[in-house]
Amino acid sequence: MKKSKVVLLVIFLIILDLLIKFFVSENLVNVVVVKNFFSLHYVLNDGAAFNIFASKTYFLIIIALVCMVFIVYEIKNNLNDKISTFAYSLVLGGLLGNFIDRLVDGYIVDYLSFRIFNYDFPVFNLADMLIVVGIFLVLIKEIRGAIYEVRSK
Repeated sequence: MKKSKVVLLVIFLIILDLLIKFFVSENLVNVVVVKNFFSLHYVLNDGAAFNIFASKTYFLIIIALVCMVFIVYEIKNNLNDKISTFAYSLVLGGLLGNFIDRLVDGYIVDYLSFRIFNYDFPVFNLADMLIVVGIFLVLIKEIRGAIYEVRSK
C-alpha cells in the first residue's frame, strides 16, 4: 500500500470520527434505535476502555503517543502487506481521533450503546471500533501466519 493512500485513509477516518462526535455533541439526546438492544447515548468519557484510568488524561495521552509511534513504525515496515497496513491504519485513525478529543477537551465523546443478553455494554464510538477492528485484523493475520508456519514444517 502506498504511503499516500495510508495517509489519506487515516485522515479520512479522523475527520469522519471527529465530525460524528461534533454532530453528537451538538445534537444528540438519548435515542433508542432498537428497543432493549441498541441506543445512542451522549457520554463524556475521561478514562479509557470501560472507564479505567478515569481522570488520568496526561497518562492516557502519553500511552496514546507511545502506541502511535509503534503503529507508524509497523506501517512503514509493512507497506508491502496490504492487510497489515490497512489494519494498522484503522488503529492509527482511531487512536488519533480519540487522542485529539482528549488533547483538546480532556475527554472523549462516546455515543454507541448496546445491551446484549441484559448486559449494558460500555458506551463507545467510531474511533474505538476502528481500534478494535484493526487489532482484530492484525491478530487474525498473525495467527494465520503462525498456523501456516507450523503446517509448512
